[in-house]
Amino acid sequence: MASEPEKLLGAVTSHYAAARGFLSRLSAFVAKVTFKIPKGGSPGETIDELGKRWALDEEERLTLHILVRSKPGLAFFDEKIQSINRAAFHRSAFVLNAATQLLFVDIGAQLYISAPQLKAALVATNVLLVAVAHFEIKSLLKALIAGPNALPPKRRFWGLFSNPHYNKAVKKHSRHYARSAWKEKSLYRPAYFLDAATIFLGAQFILAPERIIFPFGFIIGKTTGLLTTLIMMFDVWRGVRAGEDARIAREREVAVYRDLDV
Repeated sequence: MASEPEKLLGAVTSHYAAARGFLSRLSAFVAKVTFKIPKGGSPGETIDELGKRWALDEEERLTLHILVRSKPGLAFFDEKIQSINRAAFHRSAFVLNAATQLLFVDIGAQLYISAPQLKAALVATNVLLVAVAHFEIKSLLKALIAGPNALPPKRRFWGLFSNPHYNKAVKKHSRHYARSAWKEKSLYRPAYFLDAATIFLGAQFILAPERIIFPFGFIIGKTTGLLTTLIMMFDVWRGVRAGEDARIAREREVAVYRDLDV
């Protein structure tokens, strides 16, 4: 017969394996829902993961494999993958917020007034931001396959004259960072804080829990309260992160402008 320490060790090991399996499944589910591109052990593995989420033909795959062979190309590839993952996370977050606003938020009921237009506006705003993030993913994927912008030479005619096309190309290369910073600071960040505020003020189930037969009303009320609290905390965290992402994008934009020929 097994001794008590052996039984305890077996129980702990079994619970650890079950918890680890649950966390692995949860991580895989989150990655699938958010369409996050896992960073593989090599650039080739990351390209394969990218191909699982978007249909890439052989020419596009070959272009990406050639791109990651050089150090600047690999840095460009990693930056775009991070940007795609961030935009995909925004898209999933605003889908969650739209569902939360639709099912669990009713500011009018909390204020004892009828305000269906406000509820519809909040849902529509989140859906619009989902579309913005979705098209940003498309744009980033197109830019990734196109590769980094090759800058023309700074000077021409054996270095005697400056090349006016060089500064134009540098400024064009910086536009993506400027747009990204504007979206993070002026769209995503206020939207996250607005969602957090409205969830805090108007969170309740679509049906009043007290109208549901006990104990189901009590259970639903507590569950939805916990859920909306977690979503509110998530929105506050993402709002703070969006401000940080905007700062990083501005720094990258400034770094591009350092290459201007002045």
